[in-house]
Amino acid sequence: MLRAVFQFRLIVLLAASVSLALAAPAQKAVDYQTLGHESFYNLEYEEAIEASQGLVNLRPDDPVAFNDLATAILYKELLRLGKLETKAFKGDNNFLAWDKPTADPKAKKEFDTALLQGRKVAEAMLQKKPRDARALYALSTNYGLESTYQLMVDTSYFGALRNANQADKYSRQLIDSHPGFVDAYLVAGTHEYVVGSLPWAVRYMVAIGGLRGSKEKGKEYVRRVAEEGDLARDSARALLVLLLRREQRPLEAIPVIAGIIRDFPRNYLMHLELAGLYEDAGKEDKALDVFREIHAKVKTNTDRFGRMPARAQRALARKIAEVEKQIALASGGS
Repeated sequence: MLRAVFQFRLIVLLAASVSLALAAPAQKAVDYQTLGHESFYNLEYEEAIEASQGLVNLRPDDPVAFNDLATAILYKELLRLGKLETKAFKGDNNFLAWDKPTADPKAKKEFDTALLQGRKVAEAMLQKKPRDARALYALSTNYGLESTYQLMVDTSYFGALRNANQADKYSRQLIDSHPGFVDAYLVAGTHEYVVGSLPWAVRYMVAIGGLRGSKEKGKEYVRRVAEEGDLARDSARALLVLLLRREQRPLEAIPVIAGIIRDFPRNYLMHLELAGLYEDAGKEDKALDVFREIHAKVKTNTDRFGRMPARAQRALARKIAEVEKQIALASGGS
């Protein structure tokens, strides 16, 4: 049970840990940031890393730039390790039982270096100005990223929890000192939702340690950032989809993920998730349409869908056949 608790905590922190959207003071920096943001959410992590490195070179005194770089490095590694797999292929043992690669020590070193540099810059900013909003936001994101790596790659559950609590601490400080800083509510909302979702016995034990949470307040915070946020709006939208799916409310999640797809059409994982949501909603015909559209794009490399790993492409073909069979049986066919 503890494994499941920690996994869910950090899965939602995946969405909370991305900060690739802060406005930059110079046009050149804005270009780097826009390119990094769009590349990241379109699963183009090499391009995101290059853009983020350019931003770091241009603004070495900005902790958010280092977080952007660390985020791109982390998610490139998570994708390579198969840690960002879609739920659309749930139950497909041939897809799930592949031999996953081991962690890349070079990627880990680059990730740690970016995190450490960003943390030092943010802490120096707080020494000069203890309530600096950008520094507090950067530290919340920074510790969230470390927590994500510890759980998703190192499977260090207690280390991940410790850093997740640090991320929450800085987000609360930011909310207290800058209540109008809407994006600060994302990490806090994650914490509220996860702790509030624990079984009552576990929640009681957690409360003894001083941690309390409200599932409803957490959802409210996340939805607010998804609707009103600036820096973390896209992260919040992705997290909101996850929460709604977890609560078996796919019809509410579908328009949210459709909006993400409109903004980032080259993210094939989001397309697969949309098809999975239609399946969850009992709309197999719509799911089949989306699966077929994805398959066609893979074959023609439209929107760079040809990047989809071969094993995922095979799983997609099996999924199409499976849904076709389900529809045929439901309609009385053989």
